[in-house]
Amino acid sequence: MLRRAPRRRLNGYGRASPWPQARPYARRAIQEALEGGFTAEELDGVLGELDPTELVPPYRDEDVPGYARRAAGEIMVRYLRS
Repeated sequence: MLRRAPRRRLNGYGRASPWPQARPYARRAIQEALEGGFTAEELDGVLGELDPTELVPPYRDEDVPGYARRAAGEIMVRYLRS
């Protein structure tokens, strides 16, 4: 009998999240980066195939808004270094 691979949920940016509880973190990080001045193309260039939560993992018990600000900052640093 063949088994199907488990389906991965998509975050708000159309990327698959590694775990379902990461979805609000990823969505808010992308929103924060876009509001901070990134274009979708620049964000794609930095993230590549990664989900924001894979690039910048949330800390244990970190709230979503705090994570979004930190992740957007980390993404900006990676953009400036590239």
